[in-house]
Amino acid sequence: MNVRNTLRLLTSSDEKLQANWGAWIAQALILMAIVGTVKWIFPSSIPYEFFQLWTTTGSVTDWMVASWPILAWAVGVTLLASAITRNSRIENIHAETFLERGLWVSLRAGVMEEIVFRWLLFMWGIVMAQVVDFIFGGFIFSHGLVWVIYTYIMMPVADFTSLGLLHNVLGGGTAWFIAAGVIIANIKFRDGHKYLGLFGFINSWFIGLYFFYLTFTFGLVAAIVVHVTYDVLIFVIRYLDRVIERSRGVDNGKSGENE
Repeated sequence: MNVRNTLRLLTSSDEKLQANWGAWIAQALILMAIVGTVKWIFPSSIPYEFFQLWTTTGSVTDWMVASWPILAWAVGVTLLASAITRNSRIENIHAETFLERGLWVSLRAGVMEEIVFRWLLFMWGIVMAQVVDFIFGGFIFSHGLVWVIYTYIMMPVADFTSLGLLHNVLGGGTAWFIAAGVIIANIKFRDGHKYLGLFGFINSWFIGLYFFYLTFTFGLVAAIVVHVTYDVLIFVIRYLDRVIERSRGVDNGKSGENE
């Protein structure tokens, strides 16, 4: 496996590939080796200690209270979708299998996506932003083209879409390449959810920024716990919807699986 395969996994629309623990762990190990090597050779290139984002503050209650907007959003949107749609007959019959698979996918997503996107790709993005900026003018001027693009276009847009939660990072309160790292990692996170359709694609951008807020405020473990909770809530509601439809003998008239 190489960096190209790593990026293929992170932007894949193949749900089976996305759910593969082994593939995600392998890619995480590759990124750890790359980022760790860069940090060891060029320690000032990444303004964080390698495991600094794993430092945890607050309690689980604090994390959940801080996350109530996105948890309420997950519940509300899923309830609405369940109310206005009908599942296929086979989906309702296999509701328990769906829940079992969903809980497993939720655990994988919460753990591995936070490790990869909010930690490793974030740090890798910090490095790459500086390298590419140096290539495109930074070696002549104090800043290059990448700095211009991020400072005057990407950062203001991302700051606006973070609803102010990441203003200290995206609003120029820290080094520009830290903001660039957030944006690069979040773009990869968003692109990795293309299989969810346009709504899921857009929603993933906002949710990804919120997970960055949790990481910077409480640590990576908090983001992992909330991410798992977020996904579990969605799968549980969709499971209950299938059980209710099954008990009432209601479905969309189709016999096939449409997930």
